Amino acid sequence: MSMLASANLDERVYVKDLLERIVERCPRRQATSEDERRATLLVREEFEALDLDTSLEHFRFNDNLYANLALHFGIGTAGSLVSGLSPVAGFALHTLAGTSYFMDSTRRAFLLRRLFPFKPSQNLLVTLPATSSPELRIVLLAHIDAAFSGLLFDPRARLITLTSPERLPSRLSFLGRTLAVPTYSQFLLAGIDVLKVLLGPLSLPLMPVEALLSVPGLLAFLINLQMVVKNEIVPGANDNLSAVAAIALLARRLQPVKPGCVELVFVVTGAEEASMGGAQALVEEHTDDWERDRTVVIALDGLASGDLRRFEEGEVWPAPSPGWLVDVSDAVAASDGRFGPVSGFQIPSGATDALPFLMKGYDAVSFGCVDPALQTPRHYHMPSDTPENVDPDDVVMAVDFTEKLIREIVRRRLPGVVL
Repeated sequence: MSMLASANLDERVYVKDLLERIVERCPRRQATSEDERRATLLVREEFEALDLDTSLEHFRFNDNLYANLALHFGIGTAGSLVSGLSPVAGFALHTLAGTSYFMDSTRRAFLLRRLFPFKPSQNLLVTLPATSSPELRIVLLAHIDAAFSGLLFDPRARLITLTSPERLPSRLSFLGRTLAVPTYSQFLLAGIDVLKVLLGPLSLPLMPVEALLSVPGLLAFLINLQMVVKNEIVPGANDNLSAVAAIALLARRLQPVKPGCVELVFVVTGAEEASMGGAQALVEEHTDDWERDRTVVIALDGLASGDLRRFEEGEVWPAPSPGWLVDVSDAVAASDGRFGPVSGFQIPSGATDALPFLMKGYDAVSFGCVDPALQTPRHYHMPSDTPENVDPDDVVMAVDFTEKLIREIVRRRLPGVVL
């Protein structure tokens, strides 16, 4: 039986217990896997212990982000290899790779991704409904699937640390979006292919530039291929069971005090590590009934092993949170010395479940912890991301921050309403 409904719940003990139980029973929670499904059902029991109504929304998505990345940049690398013999073929491959991943990362369309099978996954929705049509809806997201591991995330290689925007000179800050560089280089290579067709032998001086522009795509292909071949799924205790435990605690705290005009929706998403598959399905399913002017989305992702930060979204193109939400976050952070400056942090690689909502025009924001020395959480996407390496105090502090954030959002959006 869940401890969640206990009147004398020790939240730190609860966090530790929930993480240990899920990791033990569902150790390989790859996107769309049976372990992901079992973990979702286990968490469903946690919410039902509070007598909350739950529902599952099923969708289909890929199971491996890194296979998708390796395919895209492998095609781009092939374009560079054949361009000398056939610039027209090089142009076609470079344009396909660049266009497909730009569309993919900005959630406009899935092109090359469609070559991989789409498998079943699910989102768990727990709703504290309004007594009538809600004046404000706040949606909290936490994904339950776990990530692949590989060289990219090995702290000894320091690949993410060295390319973090906070470590780069301002004139090179564009390199901080590590997937932007190989994506945009495909379009530059396609331009060189066109010049080869038009200029013939006169284009030979462009060969060193072409070689240099081919390097980012080649590196992206090899790094992502290594993770596909390694095929190792981490325990994912911090990323992201810490946030799953957090939204369960938030539901427990807010259930008795929620105003009747406010709807709270807690969502445990699937397939986030495969590129926000659950959040994408969620926004597509609820575009018609979750009105943009009444809905605010908060994504929580990795709430321990670092300092709490507000993430700046966008894999290849910036997707900023609205200014008013940033102001609310800053005000809440400044209200309590425990929170520290929850300043913005540009994610070097990847995104969170907030991204599909931002791309659809919703007010959304995301938070997680970052170790300043590593520019990631400690143990990020590593086999050491175990329950033993998650400090429950970090998680409870993040819950405190998020609860205060929700209260402040309600106060600002609905003057006179108290949560």
